[in-house]
Formats: sequence, C-alpha cells, structure tokens
Amino acid sequence: TLLAAGALDVSYTPIQMKKNRPAVMITLICPVEAGERLALMLLRETSTLGVRIQQIQRRKAQRTQVRIETPIGPVVVKVKRLGNRIISALPEYEECIRISRERNMPLEEVYAVAQQAIATIL
Repeated sequence: TLLAAGALDVSYTPIQMKKNRPAVMITLICPVEAGERLALMLLRETSTLGVRIQQIQRRKAQRTQVRIETPIGPVVVKVKRLGNRIISALPEYEECIRISRERNMPLEEVYAVAQQAIATIL
C-alpha cells in the first residue's frame, strides 16, 4: 500500500474527467525523499499515465499522549499543543472501545467519564 511505502496520508476523491468519465483522484502527502518512489509506484500499479507532484509546506501541532486516572480506570488521552498552549485533549478512541467492552458500558458513557476526568486535570 501507499502508506506502507512511505506516504504519510492518502485520500481518494471521485472526480469527472473529460467526456464526463468518472475517475478517482489519489492525493498523497509524503516526505520529499519518498516522492519519486511513490510516483513510480502509482505509475506502475494504476492505470494512470501521469502523476503531478507539488512541494508544499506542512505545519504540525505537537501531539503527546498521557495516561490519566478516571473512575472507570486509566485512559490514554491525546493532547494537542501549539507552543505551550493546550489546544485540545481527547480520550483515545480505541482505549474507550476497550473499556466499553470490558465494563459493558455504552461507549458514549465511557467517553463522557473520560472527558470529565480530562476537564479536572487540564
């Protein structure tokens, strides 16, 4: 797959080509050093006759994970920061699913308990 080959993100968009033919546009974000390899992969593995390559700048927020204690047990929380400022903190979805199954609780309730614990800490 493109992700396994080094793409950071891949998306597929339905589009109309000339003569109103349906097609799919593949958009991917990758490090500069992976661009040529991924372009060749697209040419080799798909029916396309050409690949457009654009270099763009990318900005990322800092992302960390912390484990917090809640009334239903520890939960991993994803914290998004810009500089020293916390922008958001959300419980890890897979963690909430696990707790939901283990405790036989609705996922929405697990998520709410985790968010309440986050609000008291952050």
